[in-house]
Formats: sequence, structure tokens, C-alpha cells
Amino acid sequence: MTTTHRTHRARRLTAPAAALTLLVLAGCGGSSTDDGGSDGGPTGTADDPVEITFWSWLPDIQTTIDLFEETHPEIDVKLENVGVGTDQYTKIQNAVDAGSGGPDVAHMTYDAIPSFALTGALADLAQHGGEDIPDTFLPAVVSLVQQGDAIYGVPQDFGPGVMYYRTDVFDAAGVEVPTTWAEYATAAEAIHAGDPNRYITYLDPGLADAAYMGLWQLDAAPWTLEGESDLTLDLGSEASLRWADYWDGLNHGGLTIESVQGSDEWFRQLGEGQIATWVVGAWGLQALTGVVPQNEGLWRVAPMPVWDDGDTATSQFGGSGTVVLEQSEHKDAATTFALWMNSDPVAVESLKNDQGLLPTTNAAWEDPAFLDEEIAYLGGQQARQVFAESARNSVTTWRWLPFQPYVGSVYKDTVGQAISGKTSLADGFAAWQDRVAEYAQQQGFTVTTD
Repeated sequence: MTTTHRTHRARRLTAPAAALTLLVLAGCGGSSTDDGGSDGGPTGTADDPVEITFWSWLPDIQTTIDLFEETHPEIDVKLENVGVGTDQYTKIQNAVDAGSGGPDVAHMTYDAIPSFALTGALADLAQHGGEDIPDTFLPAVVSLVQQGDAIYGVPQDFGPGVMYYRTDVFDAAGVEVPTTWAEYATAAEAIHAGDPNRYITYLDPGLADAAYMGLWQLDAAPWTLEGESDLTLDLGSEASLRWADYWDGLNHGGLTIESVQGSDEWFRQLGEGQIATWVVGAWGLQALTGVVPQNEGLWRVAPMPVWDDGDTATSQFGGSGTVVLEQSEHKDAATTFALWMNSDPVAVESLKNDQGLLPTTNAAWEDPAFLDEEIAYLGGQQARQVFAESARNSVTTWRWLPFQPYVGSVYKDTVGQAISGKTSLADGFAAWQDRVAEYAQQQGFTVTTD
């Protein structure tokens, strides 16, 4: 079902004058003007605004839209929720195939952007006022929306990799917080030896993101796409097997517990200290505070462990951007909205406070008030200092495939089987690669396997 949410301007003009003044002063920052270019669509005015449609599943995004319209009377934004993730992407693809019927602007996870960019469905925002995106946003996220000189989205949020851990569990085991994966394995042994019902972490047979996160940090390049159709798969590389062999050791040694991330059982395990760490994107804090509030003060955050002493490389888990469809008749206005929503200081505050999203602009991560805020749930820790370190050190060479959703969908039947059966993850990777290669060839890609 399609849900449409419109808020009439007359209603919004009742906001206090002081707030409106603040919005007007901040409204021009980080956005471009719709210059009515030949393929960018007509320019609207306050008396005759251009209307653009925005598809998003974020629950309270209308709050941010209202702020935009206060300062941009020449653009009306119609919000529609047509489904989450794949449901929305299917409707976008149907509109692309039909040549019309899609939104002007859409919320899209980073792993889905390449598939639509490859087929020409997304506008190059550098041609519509977005040429400063590489200078405005963190390099770690720009790399996820940029292909060559083309920019196919505005970064909105992201998940720099960190490690949340239970201080009480580590204290009881008498071990230090690990900084390397070798130390992490040592801590796993001590924690489980001290209490057989406790584990360093969990393995989810269906969570491909865990493998992505590890391979990303190792700069393993499990897939490389040259041009539009030449694909090389290498899930048997030395770096890939280093990840597989490491987790084989913990899994076969009984030092991890199998659990499904996000399930009630999994949250219970976190809440009771049965799972001692969660290596995830920084957004994990929102899940902890929302579902296990009784744990306030017990958790802290540390940098993601590294593979070798002296390493700093991290990776990411999760995140999304805002894209503009090529079929839009108002690409300039759509780009103006997408840029403002994700880079203007007022908008960034709204996304942070109303959506719980982690901002992606350089300016936000250079703001001492933002970085130094003490997070009560984490015992007053200045957690964003840790997030910022991870963001700076995130490997920027990672790329998603044009059919990444399929890659993730067959993880459970290949690597996941190895996790559950406690067999070789290297063999699971080989089976995963075979499935991906077969599918890619069916889609017309020329596939080379190393």
C-alpha cells in the first residue's frame, strides 16, 4: 500500500517567529538553487511552487521536510511510503521499466545504489548542483555514492564499525578490552572459561553484513567490476580466507553462540550478558538504548579490533543515501532538496534528533559539541569520539555489486550452512562464490573467478 503524507503550508506558517528566523538563516547552507537548466526541470516560485515526490520509509521524516519547505517556498515535497527496502526498490524498478511513475527523490541503502546507477535509472547529481558533494561529506561515504566522476546520491547516514562491550562481563573475566582480533580471541577464551554460559559474541547464519564488514576491513576485494559487465570474484583470496579461518576457530571452539540478530532471543542474550560484545555500525547504540534500557551504564564502545598491531583500518555496517531518478522532470529541485536534507545544519540536527541517524557531513564531525557529548547509556562516555575515529579510518575501496541483494540472499544457504554445521567457512565462501558467479552469468556479466 502507498501511504501519502502532505502537510499544507498554511499550517506550518504558525511556527514561532524566532524559529522561522533561524531556519531562514540556515536554509541556504549546503543546498543548491534550481537554475531551470535544460534537463533539470522548470524553476518554481513561492506563488507557483514545483512539486516533487519523495519515497522514504523513515517514520518521522516529514518533520525534516517541513523544515525544508519553510525555507524553500518554491518547492513542495510530497512524501510517500511505498514500502521498506526491497518493496520500494521493486516499485522503483517497475517505474523505470515503464518510463514513468517513479518518485523524483528516493531513500536508498548504499548497497542498492549501484544496481540502479548501472542501468541509468539514477541522475548524476554533479550535473544538477551536487558537484560539491565530495567536499561536503566524509570520504568514507562519498565513495559509496560516487562512480568515476558521477555522483548518484547524497549520503544521509552510515555505520562506522565499532565494538560495543559489556564492562561487567569483561571485569568478571579479568580481561582487558581487546584492540586486535588476536586479543579478541584470547578474551573469548577467558570469558567462556569463567562462565560457560557467556560468549564473546554471536554468529548469525543469515547475516551477510557480518562477512561484508570483515572483508571490507581487510580490503579483501571479494568482487571487482570493470566497466559495466566484467566481473572478477575472489572469495578465496588470502584476505578472505584470513577472515574465514579466524571465525572458524572461534566457532569450532565453542566460543561463539549462534543467534539471529534482532530477534527477541538475541536481545535477551545481550541484556543478560550472555553475549559480551557486538561489533556493528555505530547505530547499534540506538538499538541498545531502545530495547535493553535496563543495561544503562553496563555498555561501553571501543574501536573495532584490528588484524595486526599498528593497523587502523575499519569498515562499515549499514547506511543509506538520497537519490534522484533520471526520469524526474524536476532533477534540479530534487537535488536541492536532497542536498539540504542531508547537509544543512538545521536538517542534520533534525535527522539526528528526530530519526536517530548518524550525520555524514564533514562539518558535523568537526563540531566539538557533537563529538564531546557524553552518552549517559554508555556511562557518560564520549562515544562519538570513537565513532569519528572509525569514520576517519574506514577503508574507502569497498564497492557494492549491481546485484548485491542477491549476493546477500544466498549467504544463508552457503556460508550460513557452514556456520550452523561448524564446517569450513572457506568451503562456505567457495559455495557462495559459485552461486554468485552462476547468477552473474545469467544476468549477462562476464565472470572471472580467482
